[in-house]
Amino acid sequence: MEPRFYAFDPRPTRRALFLGACVLAVLSAWALADARAVDNAPLAVARAGITGGLMLAFVFAWHRLRPRPGWGVTLSARGVALARPFTGSQLQLSWGQIDSVRRMGRKEDLLGLFLDEGGRVLLTRHLFPSRTAFSELAAALEERKPAPRFDA
Repeated sequence: MEPRFYAFDPRPTRRALFLGACVLAVLSAWALADARAVDNAPLAVARAGITGGLMLAFVFAWHRLRPRPGWGVTLSARGVALARPFTGSQLQLSWGQIDSVRRMGRKEDLLGLFLDEGGRVLLTRHLFPSRTAFSELAAALEERKPAPRFDA
């Protein structure tokens, strides 16, 4: 089996995080201006701190979700290699470790790799550049490890 690579490229998610960080920057500035003008400064400073902290969290997530070489899912004859979105490490799973693969969620936009040990690895559609790329990955995984049939 020739290794197949499915890159993570969450453009809509990154756009939303950037827009959210911009809105939070405006709210932080507004809260700080309010703290200078109003007698209720401690509450305004707390509001500025919370919105500033959220803004930094959004910027951190926006930065960590940027596309980079080797960041995605690789299917090979040996198994599946998954890049972890926030840790920067890779999770290596052999085909023997994966019990089944199932699409989950109301819109089937979540892919669950259920492991023999009882754990699971979830992949969301939002990490991929398009629905087509996510569907191709799901089909390739389901071809190798089909979902169990629950026949009565």
